[in-house]
Amino acid sequence: MANAKVVAGATRLKQTIRILNDHWMLTEATWSDSVRQRFEERHLAPLSTAVESAAAGLQKLAESLDQVRRDCSDRSEIL
Repeated sequence: MANAKVVAGATRLKQTIRILNDHWMLTEATWSDSVRQRFEERHLAPLSTAVESAAAGLQKLAESLDQVRRDCSDRSEIL
């Protein structure tokens, strides 16, 4: 099942961004100036949004692959 790898990739991507955010929060204790805030706003916040969009897209791709597989399987049984 190839699309299981797609779903696993989406899950891993979301887990990785969570880990990144957890590590980022740890830096707040030692780095809390305007540069940190600007970096978070410019880079990390958009990254989290992009990862969520990518994960949703990967889920749709997995669903489409399932449908294609079903459609092709049905046709091969008719032929």
